[in-house]
Amino acid sequence: MDIAALSKQIDNLNYLLARIRKYLKNNQYVYLRAFDSWLESYNQTATHLNAENVISIPVFKLNPIDYSPSGKSIRQECVEKFVRTISHQVNRLEDEIDDLQKTANDKMLHTSPLAAFFHHNSQGAAVAPPAADQRVFVAIPAGEADLKLFWKGIQPALETQGLSFFRADRPLLDDNQLCELCQELHSCRLAIFNLSGQAPNVMLALGLAYGIGKPTIILQPQNDTTLGEISNNGYIRYSAADDLKTSLRNLLPQRLDAQASDG
Repeated sequence: MDIAALSKQIDNLNYLLARIRKYLKNNQYVYLRAFDSWLESYNQTATHLNAENVISIPVFKLNPIDYSPSGKSIRQECVEKFVRTISHQVNRLEDEIDDLQKTANDKMLHTSPLAAFFHHNSQGAAVAPPAADQRVFVAIPAGEADLKLFWKGIQPALETQGLSFFRADRPLLDDNQLCELCQELHSCRLAIFNLSGQAPNVMLALGLAYGIGKPTIILQPQNDTTLGEISNNGYIRYSAADDLKTSLRNLLPQRLDAQASDG
């Protein structure tokens, strides 16, 4: 069971706790029908989690002493125990998610060539940036003309797909900027590079992206000489911002679908 599935089970248990607390706020006694409904919801979640063999969750059972003398309601002590049980299991599942996330981060750190440039915690260990599935890394040359091309050609195409962006358009003057660039390249969904003028900041980022196998889209003006023999499924030659916007809007869904299939 992955993190998303565990999170869903936590949501189910928290929803159950909210139902119980709302009931207790409005009722003096907990009648059997209400408690049986809560018990069924909790035990279904426990059974499902136990079947996945990720974490052992005990089912909750009533004993004769848990009923009121009339047999029509559940004793307050039992209800409180039930609430504590649910809360405890929520905490255990959250701990399990933390462990899974740490394992995933450790795996990424050991396999990422960029890990040396990530931020480090107080123990000196590299901290993997979280995946940014809706963000695109965009490297462009510095300058007013290229920035204008970005806002009129690239950004509108990204917006069509509901994508945000990190724009790298500055020379790397210090280690902090290099760290930021590496983290964004590591976490982004794909990367776009405008090779106009073969700006050093763009070429450096492109080399890093190729080095880690990041999906890329290469942009180059029509009147520029092609850089080497670029065999890239995401290669666009453009003449103006509108031309670039149209081509990029057409290409982005293909690259995103291909990446999803590879993943």
